[in-house]
Amino acid sequence: MLELKQTQKLAQQLVLTPQLQQAIRLLQLSQMELIEAIEQEIKENPVLEIEEEEAAASAEQAETQKKEEIAEWLDRFSPSEDFLGREEKDYPDYENIVKKAGDLRDYLRWQVGVSEFSREERVWAEWIFENIDDNGYLASPLEEISEASGIAVEYLETVLRKVQKLEPSGVGARDLKECILIQYREKGENDPVFEAVINSYFELFRKMDLREIAKKVGCPVEKIREIFEKIKSFDPKPGRNFESEQTIYVVPDVYVIKTEDGFDVFLNDEGIPELKMNRYYVNLHGDEKLNGDARDYIKKKIKQAEWFMKSLEQRHKTLYLVSKSIVDFQQEFFEKGVRCLKPLILKDVAHYIGVHESTVSRITTNKYMGTPFGVYEMKFFFTTGVGSDFGEAVSTNAVMDLITEIISGEDRKNPLKDEEIVALLKNQHNINIARRTVAKYREVLHIQSSRERRRLD
Repeated sequence: MLELKQTQKLAQQLVLTPQLQQAIRLLQLSQMELIEAIEQEIKENPVLEIEEEEAAASAEQAETQKKEEIAEWLDRFSPSEDFLGREEKDYPDYENIVKKAGDLRDYLRWQVGVSEFSREERVWAEWIFENIDDNGYLASPLEEISEASGIAVEYLETVLRKVQKLEPSGVGARDLKECILIQYREKGENDPVFEAVINSYFELFRKMDLREIAKKVGCPVEKIREIFEKIKSFDPKPGRNFESEQTIYVVPDVYVIKTEDGFDVFLNDEGIPELKMNRYYVNLHGDEKLNGDARDYIKKKIKQAEWFMKSLEQRHKTLYLVSKSIVDFQQEFFEKGVRCLKPLILKDVAHYIGVHESTVSRITTNKYMGTPFGVYEMKFFFTTGVGSDFGEAVSTNAVMDLITEIISGEDRKNPLKDEEIVALLKNQHNINIARRTVAKYREVLHIQSSRERRRLD
């Protein structure tokens, strides 16, 4: 006989507050997106405003600033030269401020390379990536992938769960329901009604039969409408931002400038306004004559303003620390170029500055670094390594640069086969890699096979 009884249960659960979600979102924004986010926050929060001194100076010295701006571009000065005592620096070449829109699969491969995936799991993940469509969904059943690859379904299932924790959130889902649940769980929320609706009544939900769902779940229709609004906030096609093949121009978020004492890191804060709280509303909050609702509203907005400004400050600090650590780890790259790039993973930087790996991943997303050798995505500096005869691992990016150079100098009538490239890397650079690795790097570099590269005159 079933017995109904009440019990108490103590459990710990991570729940992301709206403020923490905002702080995490700010970490991932590029400079242009950050400026838009600040402008939007100013519109929504009357307590926030731009520093008047900066605005006044901007109005009074507009013409002077234009002239200085032109001089900076012509002379390649640092954008932070006021802070540097107006010393002239070697400035990154602005012709390099251009990139091609990234490919979703390449972005996933990069994340796997700098995350804790074993060698076997990276191979299994590659089969997963090849079956992810442009919208970010797994297009083939795991059984079919298992049959084609010879990898057991349980192994594929294990690595798929790890892939589904990568960015963009929701990638690797097998259907819309799973895509929504992945994004929901990443937020750390715990809503039994939400989970019941998605897991048990999703088809009714797609038909917008909210009353029937409310009846089955046993809750008000208003609650189901709230769930509907929450679902609308999730991205149903997490991979679509990687579809574009157009050329995109970018502005570095960070500059690395060579000085007499080494390399200095400077954040590009051009266009990012300085914020302060409106004194009128702060004083009004302490007015005893103000009614309760108005005081509560102003108190709420003041707290939001304080948190937003604190989140901005933390973002700047984290970006600087991560950038400085990249320079410290990749010192030889900034002195000599791509060939001297060293293997580096997120955990190395995270431990170096005392933050979580996910923080490093987020702050390097959509960020660019201006260097003496051009502008690079910050994730470019995180790369796995291959073995060499000297015992030290060599960065995969450095190896790909060597492969590009070898192929560019080959005889077009008799192009080098992958086996011959392996031999050249071994004999000339003491780098040991397999033929299939060369083939894989060629694909990443969009270089054709020797047969396709052969030129018939």
